[in-house]
Amino acid sequence: MKRFVSLTALLLVFLLLAACGGAGKQPLPAAQDLAKTLLDAGVFSEDLEAADGDIAAYLYGLADTAGVELHSWLSSGATAEELTLITCQDDAVLQEVRKTVDARLEMQKSTFSNYVPAEVPKLEKAIVRVRDKVLVVCVAADGDKAAKLLAPYFPS
Repeated sequence: MKRFVSLTALLLVFLLLAACGGAGKQPLPAAQDLAKTLLDAGVFSEDLEAADGDIAAYLYGLADTAGVELHSWLSSGATAEELTLITCQDDAVLQEVRKTVDARLEMQKSTFSNYVPAEVPKLEKAIVRVRDKVLVVCVAADGDKAAKLLAPYFPS
């Protein structure tokens, strides 16, 4: 009987921990819906335009887009602002994509430091978060507001 009570208590603890593990996370919306939330919230200083998947793949250095679904909204080039959501088929692809994202942000910092230095702080505060094999990259004029909007879906 004592063993039964101990096992039951242990099971209850595991169930409580499992329930707490997902606390605060909202289900991930579709890429277009999440983008609309950010685009409509005024976190960007200019209107971003949806980019073709091939263009986004090129910008991120993704020669092989097998196992990757890209959704990207880009500025006109006058600012460093952008929003990109990348869904990866598995963790190995996600690790490679993360490397390309980091490389793109470093390249952007270098380019904008010579071109429009005022944009570099946005790049230094770029939001890069991962959840469930989905990676989000957000470079925004109001990075704090963008981070708050993303937090329910991509906790830091």
